[in-house]
Amino acid sequence: MKLLSMEEQPVGIDFTEKIAGVPRVIHVTTIGITSYRALLAQCRFFRQKGMEVGFVFSPSAERKLLLGLGFPVKEIYIDRKINPLADSAAIFKLWHYFRAIKPDIVHTHTSKAGVVGRIAARLAGIANVVHTVHGFPFHSGMPKIKYLLYQEIEKKLAGITDMMLSQSREDIMTAQRLGIKPRRGNLTHIGNGVDLDEFNPDQYSINRQRQIRESLAIKGTEPVITMIGRVNREKGYHNLVEALHQIDDMPWQALLIGPDEGFLTELKQQINSYRLQNRIHFLGQRSDINDLLAITDVYALPSYREGLPRSLIEAQSMGLPCVATDIRGCREVVVEGSTGFLVPPGDSRALGEALRQLLMDSQLRLNMGNAGRQQMQLYFNEAEVARKVMAVYEQILEPLDQRLKR
Repeated sequence: MKLLSMEEQPVGIDFTEKIAGVPRVIHVTTIGITSYRALLAQCRFFRQKGMEVGFVFSPSAERKLLLGLGFPVKEIYIDRKINPLADSAAIFKLWHYFRAIKPDIVHTHTSKAGVVGRIAARLAGIANVVHTVHGFPFHSGMPKIKYLLYQEIEKKLAGITDMMLSQSREDIMTAQRLGIKPRRGNLTHIGNGVDLDEFNPDQYSINRQRQIRESLAIKGTEPVITMIGRVNREKGYHNLVEALHQIDDMPWQALLIGPDEGFLTELKQQINSYRLQNRIHFLGQRSDINDLLAITDVYALPSYREGLPRSLIEAQSMGLPCVATDIRGCREVVVEGSTGFLVPPGDSRALGEALRQLLMDSQLRLNMGNAGRQQMQLYFNEAEVARKVMAVYEQILEPLDQRLKR
């Protein structure tokens, strides 16, 4: 594998002429925030190892950020919902782009980008197609017909995928049970992780925390409850609002962070009906997540479906107790009774009771937060995830290196 010097690295507009022996990897995600938040550290590592690395995603503000860091970015619209016309257009554009730049690996992420990206890569004759499962799109609680449809789609796509990686061990067991199997064996577990230096509570002084609170107009010392995620019904925001209504006799402020996916209007109506509009703050999509978690006292994630939720890992890395639903992914991060509480999905009453218990007991919050930080240090370091993915790349690229040596 040929190494590139810093002078030889791509300038971040598009790929230059392909260099013989230098592996070229394209990561395909539906939206730019996935590439920037979840994959950037890995891709920096891959580039340090001598690879050319680029991204494809729908038009997003993250394009400029990644270009500034020297990564080629191609914007191709990928609809998040099933849309035959838009999906066909995305497949054609991806096929055309792959044919032009000739990547050695196309690596897709998340469900929708995994569908159009893998089909386009196989049609373009890409030698190595890799997909990371960030949570299968089918889950308990959804309509059976929809569940079976998504399950069958994943089975078919696995058949055109060389290797599949999974953040969740439960997804690997599900794949084995359902016969979802890529060309080269079973799914490979890579886990998930964050930069533990970036998400480190020790770097925030009391004065710094006070400044952050003031910048958000959060007065006094009321405990802060935070949730991060796309604003839709599947994330369980409505359950959190219901739970907050149950504990409105207690002091707290809540931060809801993430882009709206058409659910915000309904959610605000619910909040207004409970007269909580002065206590619940919508911050939209933010890039200063570690700062916001630094002023948080309790983190909540009442989601109905997750892969291995990065937000829980970030929260526990910042020493926060977490209340999450007892579903795939969440229960791989939160240790019940030790680093937080797990409640049934859709159970607002249990969610409210768990939040009340943590708000009433500052020592319990501290103990659970410390245990969570230790757990993340042991098992959720993103550097280890990058090494695991790199080992997969080296495995599938080995035939290429052998051919070049002959």
